[in-house]
Amino acid sequence: MGRPLTGQEFEELYRATVHDLIAYLRRRGAADAENDVAEVYAIAWRRRVDLPAPMMRRAWLFGTAQKVLQANHRRQAREGSAAAELAHRPDDSPVADQDSLTTATVAAAMARLPSGDREILRLVEWERVTTAELATALGVRPATARVRLHRARKALAGDPAVRALVDRPDPDERYLGSTSQVSPRSSEVYAEASRQLRAYSRPPAVRTDQPSTSPPTSGSASGSQAPPSSGTA
Repeated sequence: MGRPLTGQEFEELYRATVHDLIAYLRRRGAADAENDVAEVYAIAWRRRVDLPAPMMRRAWLFGTAQKVLQANHRRQAREGSAAAELAHRPDDSPVADQDSLTTATVAAAMARLPSGDREILRLVEWERVTTAELATALGVRPATARVRLHRARKALAGDPAVRALVDRPDPDERYLGSTSQVSPRSSEVYAEASRQLRAYSRPPAVRTDQPSTSPPTSGSASGSQAPPSSGTA
């Protein structure tokens, strides 16, 4: 913890991370990604004295966005909304191959994982965070993050459908995870599954020539000073 961000520094943080944050939320099926983004930055502004080192702030925003999504999901459940399960891929997210058995199998296996393991794999494979950034997003120590990542990878690789998929010979009678008849190791299974995981869901393209949202205004952030507002993010 150090000095709070100045208005200019907060503006720079916003410019550097807003498109990644919108993509993060859209990948997870946010009903109103831009509104959620505004809420995340409002929280960041209120807690600007608590933000981590600059290189870890993007990961911190991901962790905050996940909490916003969870709060929205709980509210929708209380209101009886038919909100889609967050593990599901948004309908408008294009996939590499709609008819791919591999894609469908990995997507289904992800949905069967505990929500914590699922989010860890999303952060690593979709957002490409480092282990240190993962720890920041989860609010845990790096050693704990490494253990949880290993556990999540092992869980995905251990899914019977994923293992069966990797064991299945391709049209050339070769094995995806191994070139021999020996059952592939968990690390080989996960390597193939992670490749498919990165392919099975991608966010809609975010335009970079125009801002998708703007930093939150004084109406959305409480504090002694309003966060900066710009028409050109």
